[in-house]
Amino acid sequence: MDRTIERKILLRRLFHRDRDFYRIGKLAGLTWFEKFEAKFERDRYAYFSDEERKEAIEKIISELSDDKFFEVVNQLLKEEEKYVEVDKFVGEHYYFDINAGLTFDNKQDELKKEILNALEETKGRSYYFLKSIIELGKIGKWDKAYGGATWVDILAKIRDLEGVYPPPRDLALLKSYKIYYKTGSRRYPTHTVPEEVIPVMEEVLNLYLKNMFKETKKKQIK
Repeated sequence: MDRTIERKILLRRLFHRDRDFYRIGKLAGLTWFEKFEAKFERDRYAYFSDEERKEAIEKIISELSDDKFFEVVNQLLKEEEKYVEVDKFVGEHYYFDINAGLTFDNKQDELKKEILNALEETKGRSYYFLKSIIELGKIGKWDKAYGGATWVDILAKIRDLEGVYPPPRDLALLKSYKIYYKTGSRRYPTHTVPEEVIPVMEEVLNLYLKNMFKETKKKQIK
């Protein structure tokens, strides 16, 4: 996944207020943010216009070195304790853990093993659940406000795939591996897999499906 895309996902995941983006820009020494100093320093509820927010995020994404990006993001996270719904990021370029902060690391090989372990521990049942969430995202069926798919849409997609529904124990196990999260709100719950994980997860799911097919053929031959 492209580095700029990973940065965009990280910013969206970790920060939700315009003040956060302003603070990152100021801490990083980006001159564009200086013209908003009076506004944000005077008013704790200050915010960017839609176009200003897009430009602020674009400047943070495109104009900071990795070292500066890590420095300011980690500094802001230390200064203000935040609730992060999806508390892990495993990208090709960046790694984030709520306890360790943001680092320049690629742990996708470990991620592949974790996804495969989860599939094996659930005896393949979680294949259809994870596949359904990904497929719903591809056709625009993820919730625009909260991300992820609704339970009703997931079950319908599992039926389309002629799969099996996951028991509660399987969902708990997927959560423990942090490859699946229950998101949304109490009133509007959704179910998601982290965006940056999807390419790796699809690779593992496809491999697992091929192996399942081979095992089935062997049993038929016997």
